Amino acid sequence: MNSLKSSYRVARTYEDRMALARSLVDEYVPYNFDSTLVWLAECRRIAEQAHRRDGIAWADIRKGEILAGAGYYMESYRTLSEIVDPAALPEDIRTLYYFALYRLSDNVTENSLGGSETLLLQSRQAYIDSLLVLYRPGSPEWESMQVIRLLHAGMFREARENNAVLRETLGPDSHDYAKACYWESVLCDSLGLAREKLLWEIASAKADFQNAVRDYASLNMVANDLMDIDITHSFRYIQTALYDAVFYNAKLRPWQISRHLVPIQATYEARFIKAHRRIQAYSWILSLFVLLLVLGLMLVNRINVRLLRSKSKVDELNRQLQLANTDISRSNAELQESNSIKERYIGLFLSQLSDNIDKVKSLQSQVIKQLSYGNAGALLKEMRASTAVEQETDAFYDTFDTTFLAMFPDFVAQFNDLLEEPARIVLKKGEKLNTELRIFALMRLGIEDSNAIAGLLKYSVRTIYNYKVKIRNAARVPREEFDEMIRKIG
Repeated sequence: MNSLKSSYRVARTYEDRMALARSLVDEYVPYNFDSTLVWLAECRRIAEQAHRRDGIAWADIRKGEILAGAGYYMESYRTLSEIVDPAALPEDIRTLYYFALYRLSDNVTENSLGGSETLLLQSRQAYIDSLLVLYRPGSPEWESMQVIRLLHAGMFREARENNAVLRETLGPDSHDYAKACYWESVLCDSLGLAREKLLWEIASAKADFQNAVRDYASLNMVANDLMDIDITHSFRYIQTALYDAVFYNAKLRPWQISRHLVPIQATYEARFIKAHRRIQAYSWILSLFVLLLVLGLMLVNRINVRLLRSKSKVDELNRQLQLANTDISRSNAELQESNSIKERYIGLFLSQLSDNIDKVKSLQSQVIKQLSYGNAGALLKEMRASTAVEQETDAFYDTFDTTFLAMFPDFVAQFNDLLEEPARIVLKKGEKLNTELRIFALMRLGIEDSNAIAGLLKYSVRTIYNYKVKIRNAARVPREEFDEMIRKIG
């Protein structure tokens, strides 16, 4: 993307600038929704300056397609409705136009309670038929549309055969391969092949990650299918999917992901209840052991002096039982602490998600208003001058600091006790936590991976690593014990 932007800045002809801007649109489509719209607006501006109707039509049609995929159905419909005479378009743009209408009709059908009639859309099958006429037979686009046609017709086995042929023409490290694997998982699900479905979902998710795709469905499906098998990995995957969806910043995918959060919470609660019942059972067993011990001591006082040797064994048994009781009490306390942390951060997460949705709605309204008045240039200037990202980052830090210190009010003091005197951290006036403290606060919460910490705090992985090394080198305790002592703070 940086390379394309550098080339774009020095390009002078319409053809060069338009080609580079289109390439940037293609790169941003699976990566970031807002940036995609910015470069689509740039494509339209270039075409308007050159009085090129085909370029303007291309930008409007791609915008309609992207809006449809992101869940903005009315906006997509209005954008595509501006194309008055599709027959007058060049063949490649006309093909793109019908594909955009198919995307809109398909998304409305799958994610709405009706609406294609309200929007005066044809059925998705009608658009599929049109695209099969426009695409070159045997091309990847034609093969892919053929698979979708067979899927909607209920011809699942024939669709799998066509999809297998399509995958052989695609590189396993391409985004199109990820899409083909996704369709394969849908077909396996329709045929009741649960194991094969999960494997193809994993293959699709892997290809998405290799292509830096942030708008995807496969990892969500993997998380959902793993919920009853491995709740820990299921939660990690749905958390990753949610981070990526928020980064992509379209409204459809977070809504789809949020449906999985309630079942995951219910599973965690069921796990807590099961653990609580197990602890109750252990308590009854321990009480029985204590009762037997008391009876044994009463008997020891009555028996012959020759049995005094057994007293030491009884004392040893008593000590072991006390240790077991201490371990159970500690486990119960840790379980309660873990549950408390989970509940607070789920609440914090839901609150943050709600705030982000409100801000997206506000930004959407502002963008629509500006565009409806034809102030695209002013809007672009305003977006470039915006400091919203920095403000949101500062707000995130403040919310995290406040919530964390509410749970661990003595964290800073106990953390400094682990460091040599010259290396202890002195916060500035009004500062709750600084970068070093936030890194180790995340480690206290169980997030130890440097990549995850870097993503949350908006630093590079190298920077996070350097902070960790610096602090560990200043520790008063052995380095191999430092992280474990951090986890015990509080």
